[in-house]
Amino acid sequence: MKTNTFITLSTATANVGVLVGLVFLIFELRQTSTIALSQMTQQRALSYIDQNVAYAPDQEFSELMARVYKQHDFDSVTKNEWFQIARHESIERTRARDIWFQYNKGLIDDGIYLLYINSAANRLPLWEWLEVFVPEDFKADAIVRSEEKDFQAGAIRTKFIEWSKDNKSPYEI
Repeated sequence: MKTNTFITLSTATANVGVLVGLVFLIFELRQTSTIALSQMTQQRALSYIDQNVAYAPDQEFSELMARVYKQHDFDSVTKNEWFQIARHESIERTRARDIWFQYNKGLIDDGIYLLYINSAANRLPLWEWLEVFVPEDFKADAIVRSEEKDFQAGAIRTKFIEWSKDNKSPYEI
């Protein structure tokens, strides 16, 4: 066998080996990405479950949540209860911002993102009133979402905006 033929065959074999290695690497990266997404989704679900399990036995807090989020009876909420709601909303903001961040990195699908950005857009007036810190870039996207044609404002948003026109934040009282 000539030296050139040997070199050509060994180069071709090496190139085929590299291509096969790249195919396996791509397959493995996709599999790892799927596993990571699954783990993130599971962690998010578990944190949500943990939060609600912690609230469930607390009758007073459950009743407060019902008054604010279901009955929209904002007048019945005391200053200290507003502080509790502010802590709760800070957690919700953190969860929504995490989803927003992961979506912008391509790690969350559209359905989950839309659910959380809608929630953020609906809660933004409450967050501002309660002085819950909202990062500007996240806030801007929530505002954009609230101005889109297909956005449906929830009762918490519409009723709270109307109520808050005549009521000061608990931090101003």
